[in-house]
Amino acid sequence: MSNSFASLFDPSAFGVVICGTLLATLARCGWRDLTVAITMVASLGRQGFDEQANRVAIARTIRKVERDGPLCADPPPPPDTEMRKLFDIYFRKRCLETLRHTHKAARVQREIRRVQAARAFETAGELAPIFGLVGTLYAITGLAGGEEGVVAATMASLATAVLS
Repeated sequence: MSNSFASLFDPSAFGVVICGTLLATLARCGWRDLTVAITMVASLGRQGFDEQANRVAIARTIRKVERDGPLCADPPPPPDTEMRKLFDIYFRKRCLETLRHTHKAARVQREIRRVQAARAFETAGELAPIFGLVGTLYAITGLAGGEEGVVAATMASLATAVLS
């Protein structure tokens, strides 16, 4: 950062904006939605669904089931967590209806998590400009640290700006 730009950055005002937005979002959405949103942001960098690796795992499973039978087959688990759960359910219960029900419930749960995260980000987007203004006013009050007349004039201008 250049020296002139660094002098314009006020870490305490930035903290007011970030903390205020997070606290207000927490108050409006609750812990669960905010935690889901943060978890989803953290998972953005992770590798997604590996189709090829899961296809290989399914092919190996089919070969083992054909060779050893469904009761004796002990296939290697697929790399995807949700698919691994589905395999476990199928080999424990041996019921396609239970498998379908579990898959549908997992899909519904993923959609609920998406809605929760979207609601939290939507709320934060609504509240951030408000706390941006609060942070700006906080930073401006720190600039007026000199003569008594300058401080009074700055405060009067701030009061007029906020009121209007």
